[in-house]
Amino acid sequence: MKDLSPDLAGGAASAWSGVVTSIYGSYDLALVNGTFDGEKWMLYFSIPTETHVGLYNLTLKQGSLNVHQSRCVWVLEDYPESITFSQVTDIHEPIGEVQFPQYIMQTNFLNPDFMITTGDNVQTETNARAWAFLQYAMLQLEYPSYLVPGNHDYSGNGGKGYARYGGKLNYTLVLGDFVFIAADSDGIGYLSSSQLAWIESTLSKYPDKVKILAFHHPLISSEYEDDLGATTGASLEADWQNIDALSDIMYFTWMDDGVPLPEAQEFLRIVQQYDVRLVLNGHVHRDLIYIVNNQHYFVTTSTNGGGLPPDSRYGSRLITIDGDGTVHLDQYALENIDNPPNNLPTGYVTYTYRSANDFTGTAVTAVVKNELEMPITEGRLIFKVSKSKPLDSYVFVGDQPARVEKTATNEGYVFDAYFDMEARSSMETTLKAADDNTDPEIWASLAQLYTVGSPTTVTLSASDLGWGLKELSASFSLDGNSWIPLESDIQPVFSGEVYKDTFPEMDVTFDVAALTDGESIYVRAEAIDYAGNTASFQSENLAAAAPTMYKLSVDSSPVKVDLEVDGDAVSTPYEASLESGDYTISAPATVVDGGDTYEFQRWSTGSTSMEITVTLSGDTSISASYLKQESSEPAPEPETPSGGIPLPVSFIGIGVLVAALIISRKQRIPN
Repeated sequence: MKDLSPDLAGGAASAWSGVVTSIYGSYDLALVNGTFDGEKWMLYFSIPTETHVGLYNLTLKQGSLNVHQSRCVWVLEDYPESITFSQVTDIHEPIGEVQFPQYIMQTNFLNPDFMITTGDNVQTETNARAWAFLQYAMLQLEYPSYLVPGNHDYSGNGGKGYARYGGKLNYTLVLGDFVFIAADSDGIGYLSSSQLAWIESTLSKYPDKVKILAFHHPLISSEYEDDLGATTGASLEADWQNIDALSDIMYFTWMDDGVPLPEAQEFLRIVQQYDVRLVLNGHVHRDLIYIVNNQHYFVTTSTNGGGLPPDSRYGSRLITIDGDGTVHLDQYALENIDNPPNNLPTGYVTYTYRSANDFTGTAVTAVVKNELEMPITEGRLIFKVSKSKPLDSYVFVGDQPARVEKTATNEGYVFDAYFDMEARSSMETTLKAADDNTDPEIWASLAQLYTVGSPTTVTLSASDLGWGLKELSASFSLDGNSWIPLESDIQPVFSGEVYKDTFPEMDVTFDVAALTDGESIYVRAEAIDYAGNTASFQSENLAAAAPTMYKLSVDSSPVKVDLEVDGDAVSTPYEASLESGDYTISAPATVVDGGDTYEFQRWSTGSTSMEITVTLSGDTSISASYLKQESSEPAPEPETPSGGIPLPVSFIGIGVLVAALIISRKQRIPN
């Protein structure tokens, strides 16, 4: 179902077609049926059985028009017996422009089934930059994502901006034995009676499924400013019929003058009566976990971009829930359940690909750092390599994956590789189909030509087209003797508009202040790739005055001629930008053109020498003059005596020579 422009409304359902695309390929969908209610189409498609599992983009077509949605089709082989998801909250884009991409990289490797955000995805819903940053970052997610609105998502336009760019304000996801309900606590800070009625109606449809509920404002929590960190979460007994017993730990928006609202009691009744096993919240920017009656988990998680209270940190959750409703928290939460912070800290897992990971190469190297205080089981990396080598010729060198899934696509081969890692460890692995005997390349450049008395920006670059760069050490000097080390570690680059995890080329950029008399700029570096090939580099003085360039133009008349400029063969008309200095220009004595012979006369400078020296101290143009030579009248032919046609000896010689040339040319003609 998709909101459509008038151009796509109406018509017959049979006019619709669809296709899903991802790194695993493109698959045409088969239309089952469709209906149009005057505002929206509801279309049902079947997916080909050979479709690879994973996340896909969807394109729907009606004639020449189409609708496209990225990352919106999730293909599963079977419904899962348990689900593992990541909860993240209070991203507050554009404030979280670095933290959110860091979270995405970390969880891409941790490989949950999907992500749930619990509100305040943007700081202000009317800020286009915030939505642009959020959507760009989410394009890097390698798993499905589901958003829930928060009060900041209502800030500015009453939720209309969120509905347009974030999605529905409330919805239901049914996944096999599990039902996930995304509710909307609105700007009022609690679930309204209409929301509660919708939640109960939805839960009643799925009595036998494991139930998960997510919304923004927690029922049980407090602001740090109100308790200065004294509230830490706990296991407790509670009964909805005695809701007042929770007043001391209930969030203030669920109360009126210290008394729980009727909606608070109604909500707890629904949780207990319908056995909601997991309630996910955000808003307060702190970690609080309450386990009610040893059965219902109320999990509130700190921000991943908004302001941090004291003794808190950016983070998320990794939660697994089984088909029988058993909840498994991640190691950070388990070991510190009543001693926050207990989230999974953001930015503690990073990886980089050291060669082009885009189906063009026959090798890709990946480097992973796990700085978490917990092991990782089956962390996922995706390798995309060329089909120029057979699939079975690819092998892993270095750290070995626990398992690998191989897929041949039209573009190349996809290797989904899963690695086990110990806590606080690192790994390096190369997928390759051929050896690498080529050295890395290193070079240096200035952002612009050096200007005396002005600061300048220098970039040292290194690349490796084989297995990829392993190490790059670099330094610079202002006198050629004392060298200053440069930071040259290869690290991911994140911002609201940049998500860079692949480095077939590494740039080290630094600024140099205006130089004093006698100072210069030198750069040197050493590089090694993952096959053990090395390269060394030292630049010339990058601050040396740039050579002065002038234009040299050489022509000839009335014919075009081949000549030499400093020994290089060129033809007229000739024009080039050259450094200032002396250049020797040589012209031929004669030129044959169309059977006519032309003799050199003089240069436009007045010189009659065929070879002259030009001092290039400005733009210079010169020309060579040639004169056509007139042929003399041939002598009258002698009378021919009887008995034959005598030929002069010279004619006989010419004839023999021509015959020899013809024979020679025939002998050189290839078969």
